[in-house]
Amino acid sequence: MKQYKALKTAKKWSVRKQKVVDQAAVSEIKDGDAVVRHAQAERSHEELQLVQKRFNSNTGEALDDGVRAYSLAEVARERSQIANQIKSAQDEDAGWEQLEKDLKAL
Repeated sequence: MKQYKALKTAKKWSVRKQKVVDQAAVSEIKDGDAVVRHAQAERSHEELQLVQKRFNSNTGEALDDGVRAYSLAEVARERSQIANQIKSAQDEDAGWEQLEKDLKAL
């Protein structure tokens, strides 16, 4: 991710693990002996998030943070793609380097 390290150091970006409630708990409701609504437990999951501090550029007033969820698999996939691009660029550079060397030898 471009500039993540610098923006983290400047405290403009941070990461956190956040509990996200998918469905709130529901309590049981009875009408005498009859159950009108059955109790349901809360359904939630934890999410890994990148949090970006935001400010109004004109006034400097703090705005709501920008939040984006990431999974470790998604980060690993992105890193793998970058590694492949680096390998491809290094291979291309080696070709150009050999061509330059051959042309200089003429």
